[in-house]
Amino acid sequence: MSELEEKTVRPRRLFKKRSNRRRGPRRSLWTSRLTRNIFLSNLIGLIILVSGTLAMNRFEAGLINAKVDNIRSLASTITTVIGEQATGYGGTAQLDIEGARQVLRGVNVPDGWRVRLHDKAGELVVDTEVLSGKIITETLDPILEDIPERPRQDIWRENIRNWADDKLHNLPWRRAQRDNLRRDLKSEIRSGLEGDSSYGPRYDSDDNLIVTVSQPVQRVQEVLGVVTVESNDVGSIVNDARKAIIPMIILAFIAMCLSSTALTLFISLPMRRLARAAEIVTRSAKKRDAIPDLSGRRDEIGDLSLVLRDMTQGLYSRIDDIANFAADVAHEIKNPLTSLRSASDTLRVAKTPEQREKLIHIIQQDVSRMDRLISDISKASKVDANLAHETAKTLDVAEISENIVEFYQQTRSKEVPNVINATEISSETPVYIRAYETPFAQVLRNLIDNALTFSPEKGKVTVTANKAGSRVIFTVDDEGPGIPPDNLEAVFERFYTERPKGASFGSHSGLGLAICRQIITAHRGTIHAENRVDETGGVIGARFTVDVPRQRPSKSD
Repeated sequence: MSELEEKTVRPRRLFKKRSNRRRGPRRSLWTSRLTRNIFLSNLIGLIILVSGTLAMNRFEAGLINAKVDNIRSLASTITTVIGEQATGYGGTAQLDIEGARQVLRGVNVPDGWRVRLHDKAGELVVDTEVLSGKIITETLDPILEDIPERPRQDIWRENIRNWADDKLHNLPWRRAQRDNLRRDLKSEIRSGLEGDSSYGPRYDSDDNLIVTVSQPVQRVQEVLGVVTVESNDVGSIVNDARKAIIPMIILAFIAMCLSSTALTLFISLPMRRLARAAEIVTRSAKKRDAIPDLSGRRDEIGDLSLVLRDMTQGLYSRIDDIANFAADVAHEIKNPLTSLRSASDTLRVAKTPEQREKLIHIIQQDVSRMDRLISDISKASKVDANLAHETAKTLDVAEISENIVEFYQQTRSKEVPNVINATEISSETPVYIRAYETPFAQVLRNLIDNALTFSPEKGKVTVTANKAGSRVIFTVDDEGPGIPPDNLEAVFERFYTERPKGASFGSHSGLGLAICRQIITAHRGTIHAENRVDETGGVIGARFTVDVPRQRPSKSD
C-alpha cells in the first residue's frame, strides 16, 4: 500500500461506528433499563424458588437414606432367617429353595417393594412378584358407548405437566446422574456371592429411580445365595411432590408477571412520560405546560411531577423576567444617553457662560443618574446569586430593628428626617425569624431610604416589628404625600419612577422596591404598600408592610 493510500485509510479508523440504539426518553418502554431491572429483580426470587423446589435434593436424599435403612433391615432379616431355616441340615450346607419360598411368603413385603433370591450360580430362584399364587377376580366396568370428552383445561394442564416433566427429566446434570447410577444387577449378585453387601439408589433401564440392597445368604462362612431387595416408589414420591409444587410455581410466575407489569405501569411508564414531557419542554417554549400533573397519585412520582411543573414555570418565568429586564434596562439607559447627547451637542453652540453652566449641570445629573441606574441594575441582577450563596440564620426581630434604626440615627444629618424604632417586643420573650441576614437587611434599608426621600426635612420615619401568630410584621411609615391609589401595586415594578411634584428628577432608578419584593418572595413572605390616613380621611403618609414567617416558637412561648 502506498503512503497516500495509508493517509486515506487511517483517518477512518479514528471514528467509531455510532450506535443506533435509542437513548433517553425516546427508548422503547420494554427496552428501558428500569423496566428490565423491575422484571429481573422479581425474576431472581422466582428462579430461586423454582430451583429450590424442583431440585429437592435434601428431600430426595433424606427419603433415599430412609429407604436404604428400611430395606437393609428387611434384607438382613430375610438373609438371617433363610440362613438358619432354608440351608438344610447336616455337615453340608445347601440352599433349600422351597424353604426359602416359605420364608419369603411369610415376610410382609410393602407395596412397591420386590425381593429376589439368587443361588450360587446367580440364577433367580425366588421372586416375590411371581411368588403369590392368588388369582384376583373383579367385575369389569360396563363398556361405555360414548366416551365423554375431557375438559380442555385438563388436557392443557396435563400437556404442561408432561412438558415440564420431560424438560426436567432431560436436564444435562440429571442425565449424567442417571448414567453414573445405572443399575448393574449382575455386578450386585457377583459382589454378593463374594460375601459383600451393596446398597444405594440406582436407575433401571427405563430411567426409573429405585433403591436396592443386595446381601449374601450365608451358613456360617459359606455363601449359598444372594437376596436382593428393591423399592421403586422413591421416584414416584419425589415426582408427586414436584407435581404438587408445580401449581404453586405457576401461581408464583403469574404473580411475578403481574407485579412486574404493575411496577412498570406505575413507575417506569410515568417516569417515561415525565422524561418525554421534559424533552418536549426543552425543545419548545410554547410547550411549557406539557409536563403532566400526576399529583393525584399521592406518592413520590406525583411529587416529582409537581416539582417539575413548578420548576418549569419558574424557569420560564425567570427567562421572561430576564427578557423583560433587559428590555427595561435598554429603555432606561437610552433616556439619560439621549439627554447627554442633546446636552453635549447644545454645549458646542452655547453662547453665554450661564447656558454652558446649565448644560454642564444637566450632563452631570445624567451621568449621576446612569451611575445610580447601573449600580441598582447590578444589585438587582445579583440578588438571586447572593441568596444562593447566603445561608439562612436565626435572627432576633427586635435586634434587627434596633440595629437598622441605630445606623440611620448615627449617620443622620440635620436635613434628613429622623428614623424612629417603635418595636415593642419584650426581651424576656424574644421573637425570631429564619432569614438571609444581608439581603433581609437590604430590604429594610431600601424601604427606609425610600421613605426618607418622601418625608419632609423635620419629619420622621417609623420602623415597627411585631409578631402576629405564626408571622412577623415589619412596617415602615413615612410622612410624605402618599402613593396614588392606582399605583399601590405598580410601585413594586421595575423602573417605576413616578414622583410627586417637587421631587428631583432622576434621583431614583425605580429598582429598590422591585428588589425588596424579589428578596421577600425568596423568604416565603409578602410585601405591600398602603396609604396612612387621619381621622378625616386625609393622607398623612405611606406605609410599607413586610410579612414573613416566624420561626417555630418554643414550648414556653
